[in-house]
Amino acid sequence: MGRTGRFFLVIAVVCSVSLVACASKTPLERVARSRSEYKATLNSYFITETPIVEEATELEGETDPAAEEAAGDAELMPAPEMRQDAMLDVIVQHDTNEPLAGLTLDITMVDDDENEVTHWLHWIDTTGLLKANQRPYSIVLEGVDYQEGYGFYAEVRHPVAETESGQYREFEGL
Repeated sequence: MGRTGRFFLVIAVVCSVSLVACASKTPLERVARSRSEYKATLNSYFITETPIVEEATELEGETDPAAEEAAGDAELMPAPEMRQDAMLDVIVQHDTNEPLAGLTLDITMVDDDENEVTHWLHWIDTTGLLKANQRPYSIVLEGVDYQEGYGFYAEVRHPVAETESGQYREFEGL
């Protein structure tokens, strides 16, 4: 066998071994490998406050004189309870040849000493996100207990322990 023949034989063996190695991965391993090629970056965030309003349960045609008097004296009423929502702008990109239809992001709120206050898992649809491109996502977290000095992190956690993979939608049914 000549040099060219040996060269092609070596290439064929290397390709065969590579194909067998790729084919032997379980679906869980393939999703985990694809997830490892994704990156999420928090671009910005802001906090909104919305008054929590309780709906009145008056019967039609009847009025409550005390309620009418209270409405006239609005300055005497206590300030309404407020709900804080966090609006996050996250940039996601990937470098995988096996893109996922969606991805679960780990979002963490930390205090001013960088200690975790709370944690969310948030699913995003990544259908159509092309390799090496970036896409912005807007995420709303309702009812956060934000304090001055707190911050947020968004990431694609890797690796995800097999015991926790059921919490991540892309692993469902594997």
